[in-house]
Amino acid sequence: MKKLLALALGVALGLAQTPSPEALKGLKPEEALALAKRWREEGQRVVSYVTPEAFFFEFPDGRKAQVALKDRFLLAIAPYVSRTHPCQVHYFSSCTGELQEEVFEVRVLEGEKEVLKTQVRSGKDGFFELWLPRNRRYTLEIRWGNLAATGSVTTFSQSPTCLTGFRLASR
Repeated sequence: MKKLLALALGVALGLAQTPSPEALKGLKPEEALALAKRWREEGQRVVSYVTPEAFFFEFPDGRKAQVALKDRFLLAIAPYVSRTHPCQVHYFSSCTGELQEEVFEVRVLEGEKEVLKTQVRSGKDGFFELWLPRNRRYTLEIRWGNLAATGSVTTFSQSPTCLTGFRLASR
């Protein structure tokens, strides 16, 4: 009984989410995203990245795991003013953008139809994420103060998950 109580307490405290494939079992994609970010912030040595199909995790002991994205597509976006890096596949464990913990106004349009209008905050890694339906073409508008960037994004099976080409400039 004491062991069961200790296990339940460990789960409640998040100890069951130490980096391992077992910590990912049964997670929804949004939960896998949160865990990948948490492990990076904690300095865990877990390689994590996202493709159009799934989150992938590689653990220090050589084990691997993945969490399928299912019917949605994840875009990781790092707007910039003066420095960026080329990227196709977003690595949560290592990609870093210029504008960290900043608030952006974001609009996503499909043709003339507004699909999303929101305010987002980039993380400590300089990226913010958007979940969008698959197999679509969009126009992405990003504003930060008096600076803005606009460009096309897609959510097809060959589309990049890491978007680092949105240079913010005066409009």
